[in-house]
Amino acid sequence: MTQRANKVMRGTTFHSEGTTTAFAGARQETWWDPEQGLRSTTTGSDVSGEMYCKDGTSYISAPLFAAMLKERGQEITVPERLSDVFVTTETGQGCDIYFKVPDGGELQPEKDGSVADKAAKALTVSAGTASDTYFIDADDTGQVLRLDARRDGRTSTTSYDSFGEKFSITLPPQERTLPMEDFRKQVTGG
Repeated sequence: MTQRANKVMRGTTFHSEGTTTAFAGARQETWWDPEQGLRSTTTGSDVSGEMYCKDGTSYISAPLFAAMLKERGQEITVPERLSDVFVTTETGQGCDIYFKVPDGGELQPEKDGSVADKAAKALTVSAGTASDTYFIDADDTGQVLRLDARRDGRTSTTSYDSFGEKFSITLPPQERTLPMEDFRKQVTGG
């Protein structure tokens, strides 16, 4: 079931929206097109930004990148001149790393149910205190319909829709991108 879901999700366009465990009280919205890449926006009371991914390269807006570091206990100040820059990093994998169902999940028949009027099978993947339950279309389309996640005491729910619809995803222009190493040097002065 995991392999089929990943193959289907990698190969079709979709939109997802919901809360996120990455930032307390924040929401995330994502668009995926296998040819154009991924675009994700994060909005919250003290965080906002965009992220893109194409061909294994991630582009994270500097304010969002700073907020991610802050969540990990590393505080940085983004200079005004870099506030509209996107920090680039290589994922080391494809862009599906941002929505892929990890291996090792277990079916949870007691959680099976309905998502957006579609029968869904529940598959839970756990590691330590983290737990993700994927609700996958039971009619064999393999589409992930919802994700309920738990991380470090935070919970989130993300709904997936608009499968096969057309989206326009435009990566940040080259002049607004900065490799991670260069960004770090400019921010830390090292």
